[in-house]
Amino acid sequence: MKDKGFSAWAVSRAKGRNRYIFFNGVLLYGIPMFIFSAFIINKPLEGGYVASSIAQSLGIWLFAGMVIGINTWFNNERQYRKAIKAREEL
Repeated sequence: MKDKGFSAWAVSRAKGRNRYIFFNGVLLYGIPMFIFSAFIINKPLEGGYVASSIAQSLGIWLFAGMVIGINTWFNNERQYRKAIKAREEL
């Protein structure tokens, strides 16, 4: 992990895991993917898209965003700990 990434992760890490997962996973990944898939790819106005389909799609993408957030959190944590260990050995 480079110095810039190390410093950036230290700041994100200090804000907390749940906030990171919610903001970076759900808000920055899940919501845009929901909008893209539900309204751009599926074109709801042409095929009579119903509210239950929208709700189902939203739930799927919010869950996917949460999974992405959790995955990136633990990957970044692993890299951060590895970088700390490497810095201590110097």
